[in-house]
Amino acid sequence: MDLLNPYYLQIVMFFIINAIMGISIYFTLASGQLSLGAAGFMSVGAYVGAILSLKADLPIVLGIIIGGLVASLVAVIIGLPTTRLRGLYLAIATLGVVRVIFLNLDITNGALGLSGIPSIPQELTNLAYELDIDGLMGIDAVAWGNLMAIIILLAILILIIAFCVRINNSRVGRAFAAIKADDHAAEL
Repeated sequence: MDLLNPYYLQIVMFFIINAIMGISIYFTLASGQLSLGAAGFMSVGAYVGAILSLKADLPIVLGIIIGGLVASLVAVIIGLPTTRLRGLYLAIATLGVVRVIFLNLDITNGALGLSGIPSIPQELTNLAYELDIDGLMGIDAVAWGNLMAIIILLAILILIIAFCVRINNSRVGRAFAAIKADDHAAEL
């Protein structure tokens, strides 16, 4: 069994990406609210990054950064009117609005989605070929590209976990706990 099989490495990458996504829900759950908007806003960033990479021929890393900024802007625009919602209504509003919008846009190809999106592991594989590390330590360039992507994702995951721990132990974290315990008392 080859542990550096591209399939296994891709599973690890998806695991880390989903761990990052799971941690993003921490902030709303820490304050006692259920919001599924993080998944919706992740899709906004993913679509914007993919469209910029496919249609505008921007490098994928720049597309991801711009996608994240656009997702943040959309989150603020959608988040401001939904601040009065609580519980299930907040969850429905945050995820539903984004889903309905993207399923009805021609540029996103509707429910079929986009195809031919460049990937960071592929870009890193190309870099491995350029650096002539194909076969180094018995590892081919595709595995090197996937391993570099995993290392980048792990670094991002560790930074996010460290940020969450710091927030949890700060004044903001104590405010989250107070809101979770009783939001009316915390508001006073």
